[in-house]
Amino acid sequence: MTAHRPPLGRDGDEELLARLRDVLAEVDPVPDHLVGGAKALLGLRRVDEELARLVRDSAEERGRLLAVRGEGDVRLISFETGPVTVELQVTEQGPTRDLVAQVAGTGVARAEVETSGGRQRVPVKDSLFTLDGVAAGLLRLRLLTDSGRELVTSWVRV
Repeated sequence: MTAHRPPLGRDGDEELLARLRDVLAEVDPVPDHLVGGAKALLGLRRVDEELARLVRDSAEERGRLLAVRGEGDVRLISFETGPVTVELQVTEQGPTRDLVAQVAGTGVARAEVETSGGRQRVPVKDSLFTLDGVAAGLLRLRLLTDSGRELVTSWVRV
């Protein structure tokens, strides 16, 4: 005959979960790069930002044709929101990427490249900006238009 134990109360449940969390953190910790990526992906956009969504990615088109890519490959990615189009050219340079972005449909007052590691402001001239040496991984662009609209692209892995 087994002794009947009363169910753990709310405090007992929380204590058990805390102990399990500690054991898992020691035995099988979550890698730092996954934590950073998850935080970046799940970060809430501000209500006043407009999302420019991904509409074209040449890597998806080439993926059907090419099995192997080499260093120096160029990838073209397009984002849109209303009349605004953001064309992003990504050139692979080993573990880093060189970026060239052109914005059409509006002027750009400020541009930032955001990765899981933070944001970097980029100089803009005639709605064109470049940034070399960006670490491979997730990124998105943040733009402030000449009219004061804030645009942010969806996240993309480069």
